[in-house]
Amino acid sequence: MPIEVNTPDKLEYQFFPASGGVFTFKVRSPKDAHLALTPAPEENGPIFEIFLGGWENTKSVIRKDRQKPEVAEVPTPGILDAGEFRGFWVRWYDNVITVGREGDAAAFLSYDAGSLFPVNFVGICTGWGASGTWLIDESAPSAPVMGFAAPTGSGPGCWV
Repeated sequence: MPIEVNTPDKLEYQFFPASGGVFTFKVRSPKDAHLALTPAPEENGPIFEIFLGGWENTKSVIRKDRQKPEVAEVPTPGILDAGEFRGFWVRWYDNVITVGREGDAAAFLSYDAGSLFPVNFVGICTGWGASGTWLIDESAPSAPVMGFAAPTGSGPGCWV
């Protein structure tokens, strides 16, 4: 059963524990759904921010430590919708942050961080004139997730 969270037009992150290297969710918002990957449940210190449907729902970006320029950017016109939930996943594995749509194995946004801090929390918020409703997946971190086959014997797991 997903957790439902309402985020006001405040740009204030609400944090949730993260484990297993993936965060899956659905969001209903006209624009500006923001996520923060952090080692602690706070906005101070190291942070990677992911903005979905920013700039009036025209592009999505990854930003490091609240600094411009963005480290990754892609046009995503209409990626969010005020009237329907849209599903996404965020994954951090082997120092790479990837973002994709629910049901798609391939990411539409990615960044190789080189050396990524331990991601222990994910924050969510909306802003810039938008509020939102989020459905956060509570799936078990030990379960295989989106495109990753868990090792079943000798040898490493493989990306599908």
